[in-house]
Amino acid sequence: MPRLTAPPLDFDGFPWRHVGERLRYGHAMALFVMDEAPQTFSDAYRAERGLMVAAVFSWTDRAGTPNLLPCWWGISAEDVDVPALRAAADAAIAKARAARDEANARAEERRLAAQARVDEMAGPIRERLQALVGAAPWQFGRSLTEAAETAHRAEWGPYDLERAERWLSNAEANRVRAEQRIGRPAMPHFYARSEDPAVRAATLEGLRYLASLDEDWAAIQNGEGFSQTTTWSGHVLAEREVLDRGEAAHGLALIYQHRLQLPDELCERALGEAPVRRGRRRLPAGDLLAPA
Repeated sequence: MPRLTAPPLDFDGFPWRHVGERLRYGHAMALFVMDEAPQTFSDAYRAERGLMVAAVFSWTDRAGTPNLLPCWWGISAEDVDVPALRAAADAAIAKARAARDEANARAEERRLAAQARVDEMAGPIRERLQALVGAAPWQFGRSLTEAAETAHRAEWGPYDLERAERWLSNAEANRVRAEQRIGRPAMPHFYARSEDPAVRAATLEGLRYLASLDEDWAAIQNGEGFSQTTTWSGHVLAEREVLDRGEAAHGLALIYQHRLQLPDELCERALGEAPVRRGRRRLPAGDLLAPA
């Protein structure tokens, strides 16, 4: 039979390129490569490796590229039964394609089932997320922007549902931690001062004033509103209709920490004196924070 001058098999119409001769096992042989690796070549090589290797199909990095490329080394026609090789390769390719189609169909079934679950559950969760973003955005902290965008997105996928559930869980946990902190005993001197209803009212006013400044919910250091350590408790207290004595005592501690942001008149009503501003004599350390 005449000597073959080109690879005997084609794969998805990708052209073979002759790159010259290369030494193989000490012999100079013509080397052909495809500049891309079609799936059909991989399927045939994986399933019929013995036949493909016998027909001197392989992979090479000797074509001047960093990637392994499908290749064929020139051989004589009598070295391989081309029709049998073609039939085996075609069968392997068809079997691999059928397996991928089946796998893709199963994956699509799983995707549709997951999306159906999302469609069933998304409504109530979206409503809760929208309501909380609008009513208590501080509970989300640094996640607020993403939570708000997701809450108002018309269509959700499984990942959106998962994140929304996580944000709601974290937001509720933030409130619970704040409530637990407020429930602890307050500093005695602040507790004593909060016996006065007028002080409790001024404390709530001061907390609401700080909450109105806290537009980023302590996400950045800007000296406005609450800090990262006081934002949860501060906002929880600011949402109260009235403060009881224990809550007011905690609120006074928060106001004292942020007193320089408050008007002097409000500080005087809540704390009993205005804060020392820059350039004026500072208060002695611990005057108000030290336990009585």
